[in-house]
Amino acid sequence: MAIFGWTYPSPPPAGFWSPRTSTMNFCELDYIVTPYIAEFVNTMSNLAYLYLAWRGLFCSERRAGDYAILLSYMQLAGVGVGSIAFHSTLKFPAQIVDEMAMLYATATVIYAVFAFRLRPLVQLMLGLSFFTGSLVITILHIQQENSLAHRVCFALMVIVVAARCTWLLRGVGNAAIRSEMKRLALVGSVTFLAGFLLWLIDVFSCDDLRGIRQILGMPLGMLLELHSWWHILTAFGVYYYLIFVEYIRLQSGVMDRGAVVRLSRDYFLIPRLVALPEKQE
Repeated sequence: MAIFGWTYPSPPPAGFWSPRTSTMNFCELDYIVTPYIAEFVNTMSNLAYLYLAWRGLFCSERRAGDYAILLSYMQLAGVGVGSIAFHSTLKFPAQIVDEMAMLYATATVIYAVFAFRLRPLVQLMLGLSFFTGSLVITILHIQQENSLAHRVCFALMVIVVAARCTWLLRGVGNAAIRSEMKRLALVGSVTFLAGFLLWLIDVFSCDDLRGIRQILGMPLGMLLELHSWWHILTAFGVYYYLIFVEYIRLQSGVMDRGAVVRLSRDYFLIPRLVALPEKQE
């Protein structure tokens, strides 16, 4: 019997999207909230990607011009849409969309942190190389139906982004701006790693988590759907890094040199960049 709320129901024999064709299935019990969504909490948690992508696009559009950053925010939304499709249906095509969206989004960020000081022709060649590499991985993933290559590539790409951002940080001359960027990178890294840790716990301690959730009952037990926290925390971690990348590209003159840019936070303490007239610097 549940201590708080009501007892978890037994999963139904089938849901609207049954049978499952994905190669992965996470710790959340399938179709226990609604027959139309396989993993309800894991699906809803992807709204974090959509919200933060909207914030990034809204702020960037007011300074329109940096298309690499705009595309990165759009692909952050794409990660959310792909993950919603996957967790709501548990179908293999949706799994491919989910995992490849992560790969293409990270490739775009790598392009953004490497290309902005290169000549246009070199930028084009670099972009085509990233796209071709991602396309090859996509084809191999579809043929092999194995997520291992995707996971390894994604992990390596995240490491490349972090290393490049660390290197770029050394070239920021303004001490105040450099301090702001350090905080962005630190919070982004810690948040992302915390999400990854919860992802691991969800994978390797699933039986224990399900037992605790049964004791707590619904809806409190839903807080222990740790894969959903992977979505939320990585969404924020990636958002912080996108703000970092956008900030350093702005400081490098990729966009309008007639305005200065400063980091600001709203009442949710979520950072954003604001463009100020030059006289207000």
